[in-house]
Amino acid sequence: IRPYKCELCEKAFTQRCSLESHMRKIHGVHQQYAYRQRRSKIFVCEDCGYTSSRPDEYFLHVRQCHPGSPALRRYYRRQAHENSSFASAEHKLNPYLLYSSPAYYMDGAF
Repeated sequence: IRPYKCELCEKAFTQRCSLESHMRKIHGVHQQYAYRQRRSKIFVCEDCGYTSSRPDEYFLHVRQCHPGSPALRRYYRRQAHENSSFASAEHKLNPYLLYSSPAYYMDGAF
């Protein structure tokens, strides 16, 4: 699966940096990206090669066409992990809430 296609010849690449290097070395085209500037992301289906620049379209494709896909399982696992991390951070004890009396903090009990 090679989603990054050269617009000037027949070549295609698996990684954007390889396409950018090809464009520079073979065609003399220099990209005008600033240092660490983000480029548009392409979402590629690992099962059939479907590509989309929109994550919602990609997710819908994978969910409808490849319900048993490892990518879909990773997505669900990541979502569950993020939700559980958020919930556990929400329920962590705040040491300042353990003792409600302001006098506790002022009289040097620590």
